[in-house]
Amino acid sequence: MHILDEELYQAGMAIAACPTAPCHEGHVRARLEQKLAGLPHVTTHRDEFGNLHALYEHRAAGREPFRVVAHMDHPAFVVTPDGLQFAGGVDEKYFAGKKIVFYGAKEVRSLGHARITGTAFKEETRRVEIDGKIPPGATFATWDLPPARCTKQLFLSPACDDLAQVSTVLALLRRLAHEEAPGRVHALFTRAEEIGFAGSFAALCTHTPLQPMATLSLETSQARGFAHVGQGPIVRVGDRSSIFDTRVTHWLETAFRDLAAKNPKTVCQRLLMGGGTCEASVFHRAGLPTGALCVALNNYHNMGPGQAIRSESISLHDWQGLYNFLYFLATEARSRAEADEAVGRRFARLEEKGLAALRQNVT
Repeated sequence: MHILDEELYQAGMAIAACPTAPCHEGHVRARLEQKLAGLPHVTTHRDEFGNLHALYEHRAAGREPFRVVAHMDHPAFVVTPDGLQFAGGVDEKYFAGKKIVFYGAKEVRSLGHARITGTAFKEETRRVEIDGKIPPGATFATWDLPPARCTKQLFLSPACDDLAQVSTVLALLRRLAHEEAPGRVHALFTRAEEIGFAGSFAALCTHTPLQPMATLSLETSQARGFAHVGQGPIVRVGDRSSIFDTRVTHWLETAFRDLAAKNPKTVCQRLLMGGGTCEASVFHRAGLPTGALCVALNNYHNMGPGQAIRSESISLHDWQGLYNFLYFLATEARSRAEADEAVGRRFARLEEKGLAALRQNVT
């Protein structure tokens, strides 16, 4: 038994069943297009680089529009003319003897298995040797891991990063559409994040420029430092490369406080997740008002204890909390301007009080 809303659970299981790799996100994208097809007030299109865009818009007057960004890839093995290479950030010590599964572009079914016999990692190339031939038609491979499942507290999947957040956005769009809720949400599902944010950079170079609205990167981020699995979704104030837009962060924090006033079980964390860089830095540097949300992740990039390859996992409580929050943000939360005014009023009160105290005690 799990605690997830059925919409989120079904989205999570459907997307987790899709194998993926950098530049080989077709199965995930096709499943998204299938699940979004025919929904009221939802339109989708692919840009010229293969990113998938989905827009929900209905009774949006007075609602703060925003964009959510989640990437459709995960570190994996890619078939090249020179053989098999690994794309993404996993330490070389994890590879020896591990089993992998091959897939092609046309079908989700497995095309074969192999075991890794050697690696040759350099700065730009990560060659992988296996104990057999690459199956005909195979274009990429993934670690051989069990299918996604829920325990009482966790969602375990071969690729929570970032397919869990792809699922969050899918479930959000479906809920908004089925309830015909007020709001305007642009979902951007990007490609090839794991090899240097390729899809995010591409989204900034398309024939149709991104509209200037609050842009929120959604991630599952390594549990480290003060970030703990099970203590609520995280308002991510920055990453290794950037501190994000302060006003967007204030808006998110204000919305969390307002949601907590309505539902006292609402909790969140506010942290700088400095373990790596996320897509928010790309959009922040491009001048878009940018923020980020995430949930803490176990076994980041499948790197488990003792050089074991393990499923990634996230807290069901954190995941459901983020999903609930995004729905509130779309349908009920104060606008960015209103949240900013609230912060301004607080500082005005502090200024008045502080100056009055100093004037009474001039030395």
